[in-house]
Amino acid sequence: MTRKNTNKQYSLRKLKKGTASVAVALSVLGAGLASHHTVQASEDITKMMPILSGVGSAIDSDISADTLAKNMTKPEAIEKTIQVGREYKQGLYDQLVRNKKLEEDLRIKGLLADAASLRAKSAERELQELEVEYNQVEAEKTALESRKAELESALEGAMNFSAEDSARIKALEAEKTALESRKAELESALEGAMNFSAEDSARIKALEAELAETNAKVEKLEEEKQILEASRKRTNRDLETVRNAKKATEAELAETNAKVEKLEEEKQILEASRKRTNRDLETVRNAKKATEAELAETNAKVEKLEEEKQILEASRKRTNRDLEAARNAKKEVDAELAKLKAEAEALKEQLAKQAQEIEKLKDSKEASPKAPESPKTPEKPEVTPKDSGKS
Repeated sequence: MTRKNTNKQYSLRKLKKGTASVAVALSVLGAGLASHHTVQASEDITKMMPILSGVGSAIDSDISADTLAKNMTKPEAIEKTIQVGREYKQGLYDQLVRNKKLEEDLRIKGLLADAASLRAKSAERELQELEVEYNQVEAEKTALESRKAELESALEGAMNFSAEDSARIKALEAEKTALESRKAELESALEGAMNFSAEDSARIKALEAELAETNAKVEKLEEEKQILEASRKRTNRDLETVRNAKKATEAELAETNAKVEKLEEEKQILEASRKRTNRDLETVRNAKKATEAELAETNAKVEKLEEEKQILEASRKRTNRDLEAARNAKKEVDAELAKLKAEAEALKEQLAKQAQEIEKLKDSKEASPKAPESPKTPEKPEVTPKDSGKS
């Protein structure tokens, strides 16, 4: 309100210049001054309009206020200012679009990192499970190799025992054959001795005793042979069992070796996959960090642009308020100027009437032969009093 009153008082002082002197001096010169200052004040307000409007609607922080005040009435300057504002807004929009794209990239990279982390954990878990299975199979392989060695030792012992039994049986058969041959000889000698004389009785008894002993040996040899034969058969059965067990163990060992080789290959594949997954995970993490850094930088730019936008918006609002105040001041000045113009016209009419009266007085004085009378002092022109609130 103080600013409005100051502008108004300044204009009134300019328009009322010289009205404090004698009323007669405000003739044509007074009216001319009033008309000149009325037009000048109106032109000043008119020139301010595009400047205030340009400051309020355009955005250009690189030029000074004086340059803006001088150039804002030029169409090319206004167009340039508006173009700068549009480019600023477009830059802010593009920055927001890039920011949104970075956020989406960050979200995708986060998902990829999570997936890579899950794959790495899964590969690590599979590798551990495979390691356990590999150790179990390796232990089984060691046990089978030990079992195979035991069976080979047993097989070798059984084969040796079987060879000894066979040799023993052959020796017993040879001895039995010799005893049977001797038995036949003794029996033949006994039959021949029946015809001998009594003195041969002692010899016959001796032959019978030898024959009985030989028969006993033959029976014993037969028993030993049967025992050895039974032992040989058992040994052969055990040998066959050991051979079959060895074959089964060898087959199982071969299968276990194949399983170990397969597990070893799977282990190598999983180890390579785990390393690749860890590399991919590290790459994704680095990419995520880079994207987060870029996003943080972009967010900082966006925040800065938002702050600048808020500052410019506040400036625009202040400018609009100043523009509205200027418009209101112009309206008040226009009203005051119209009032002053009407007062000036009234003063001109009064001055014209007073001038006519003075002329009439001069004419009557020249025509009258009487002593001249003192002319009447012209009345002071009436000035319409102004409101105290507008002075």
